[in-house]
Amino acid sequence: MATVMTNLEAKQQARSAAAAAAAPAAPSAGSGLKSEGIFNMMASYLAAGHGKALIPKVDAIFCFNITTKKGAKPSLVYEIDLKNGQGLCKAGKPAKADATFTMTDDDFEKVCLGKLNP
Repeated sequence: MATVMTNLEAKQQARSAAAAAAAPAAPSAGSGLKSEGIFNMMASYLAAGHGKALIPKVDAIFCFNITTKKGAKPSLVYEIDLKNGQGLCKAGKPAKADATFTMTDDDFEKVCLGKLNP
């Protein structure tokens, strides 16, 4: 999973650089958390069918609770379903998660960049 997130982050950075070169930056709607952008990128990746090979290997549904600081209530809750279909990433708590991760927005970004082991 960490490899997938690292690859997705690299793709997002490439897309962001291309978009910044093409047009002036627009303010982001949403939470303003870095993790929200990463989850949106994962959602696009899975919706395009690129994660289909992961489904039989991972076979799990994950819940991510993202906080702004350690010990705070979650600001974002996301489901990553790598058990069904071609995979899915969406906002909200899954009905039944195989694993739940709670971490700060900064720590989630570091995990995705491979700078922190979960």
